[in-house]
Amino acid sequence: MNRKPEHVSGNQNSHSQQDGLHGDSSQAGGAMHENHGHHPEQGTQDSHSGHGGHEGHGQLAGEKKAAGVQVDWTSNPVTAETNKETDILLEIKDTAGQAIEGFSVVHEKEMHLLAIKKDLSVFLHLHPAYLGKGRFQVKTTFPKAGRYKLYADFLPEGADQQLASHELVVTGAESNEEINADKVLKKRVDDLEIELILPEAKVNEHLKLIFALSDGDGSPITELEPYLGSAGHVVIVSEDMNEFLHVHPADENTKGPEVEYMTSFPRKGLYKILGQFKYKGKLYTAPFVIEVQK
Repeated sequence: MNRKPEHVSGNQNSHSQQDGLHGDSSQAGGAMHENHGHHPEQGTQDSHSGHGGHEGHGQLAGEKKAAGVQVDWTSNPVTAETNKETDILLEIKDTAGQAIEGFSVVHEKEMHLLAIKKDLSVFLHLHPAYLGKGRFQVKTTFPKAGRYKLYADFLPEGADQQLASHELVVTGAESNEEINADKVLKKRVDDLEIELILPEAKVNEHLKLIFALSDGDGSPITELEPYLGSAGHVVIVSEDMNEFLHVHPADENTKGPEVEYMTSFPRKGLYKILGQFKYKGKLYTAPFVIEVQK
């Protein structure tokens, strides 16, 4: 077992090359194997994001200082390999090293754990099981080799939302995908058409993101189903992974065909936007890349 204690205490930007869990820890007021098709909900794993953001709107948040919480990360095996199960254990403690035992349920889960490959080509959202005495555990399989950033999003009772991040190296034949802005913001996701409608994105301007959903025949989708307590979830991550946000719709109960969000971008550059929606028992993830202008 490989154990790495980290305080949830700001931007440390560790980039050690050893295998296993390592890296920086953080907390932020917002919060990816990317699936371009659909899949059923699987209990402890699905494609999704973190949960510290505002309901329906928010600005992308980098890593901010938090106090009073530390997270010990353990991986088994120590060296994660592609397509082999990895067990991840997290222990949440206060600054005195005592276990924090009470956690609030946020969007139906006590913890949301995101794993995002550095080239943004893989997006895992895991739901670790709470074992008691501050300990969370989840098993997962990483589909591609490379460096991943993990975000643990949780809310201790009586405290602020916490987001701790670490890095994990997955061994195997590594390849990295180039990140380019989409020329057309409309994707065929299995049997659905999902379009992202937004104005030209500029730094620090509040803008509306609208996802329009239709079936293969072009008929509007009007019977979206709640996913983790919401009509849809959106994750936004900058190319360097220093800015990220998870937002929920302005109307949590909408059934479609449009789902609206509000956000803003703090810096220029490329951002990946992933919209997730549930329809007829299946989860659909629509990935888009946009460029934010100065």
